[in-house]
Amino acid sequence: MYQVLFFIALLIGIIPFLLLLAQQRVLNITEPVIPFIWLTAIATLYEFFGSVILKINTSYWWQLYSLLEFLTLYYFFYKIFRPSYKRTLLVFIILLCITYIISFMFWDENNKFVSKAINKIPITLFVFLFSFKWFKDLFKKMEVLNPWQKSNFYFVSGISIYYSSTLFLFLLSNYFFKSTTYMYDYWLVNIIATFVLRLSLIIGVWKMKRK
Repeated sequence: MYQVLFFIALLIGIIPFLLLLAQQRVLNITEPVIPFIWLTAIATLYEFFGSVILKINTSYWWQLYSLLEFLTLYYFFYKIFRPSYKRTLLVFIILLCITYIISFMFWDENNKFVSKAINKIPITLFVFLFSFKWFKDLFKKMEVLNPWQKSNFYFVSGISIYYSSTLFLFLLSNYFFKSTTYMYDYWLVNIIATFVLRLSLIIGVWKMKRK
């Protein structure tokens, strides 16, 4: 059961990219979410071929992914909020860069969880803050009567749900993977959160053609 859910959540990560190809928007980086969708597709291919098929050590990839994850999420919210929150965005990019550098002090090719958890904290706080601001601005202006018809509604919702669901999992991941009692519960929550995020990306990309 876990394996089936895992492969479903994994392989649908390529669908948003394929939808962009069909819409001929895959290189249109004026859309804030495009770099994140590229990263999701690359992560899907790497995890399937590199981790599942070839059994490559993922420690290097996870450390690189934290950087790419930060950059693509920063680009997404920067494009949305640039005129309004320049100082806050500047503070976060400095904080995230410092944290990423610090994470190397705890990184080891045989133990990827500590550095991953360190990087996860500021990224999640960043997502929380700007997701809250996005929803606050949306309902304050009341300009969009049907927000579920807009692509960014699905992008922001999916991203915020994923990071709120997985923060403590990553913080405690080192403990979970040493305990066979909780390892599968950890894995299942992460799979479900990943599925929700990628499904939101699929719906959001599908809604983009209706702008």
